[in-house]
Amino acid sequence: MPTYLELLQKNLVDEIEATRSYAATMAVAPPEDIPVLLELLADETDHIAHVAQLISQQTGSPVDYSALVSGVE
Repeated sequence: MPTYLELLQKNLVDEIEATRSYAATMAVAPPEDIPVLLELLADETDHIAHVAQLISQQTGSPVDYSALVSGVE
């Protein structure tokens, strides 16, 4: 069974992937749908900040995004 930290790290990756997905969707969305997609994207970025804070509380260090998420340098 994964540890609390491992689950948080997976959650963080999932949230980052969701923001990438919404950004890609916005690139092809009809203009009238952009406000809703922007709201969803804003929610996801809030989630990233909250999960990263929980991870930092567990590790005592800032989150190393490049170690967790592909394509982040």
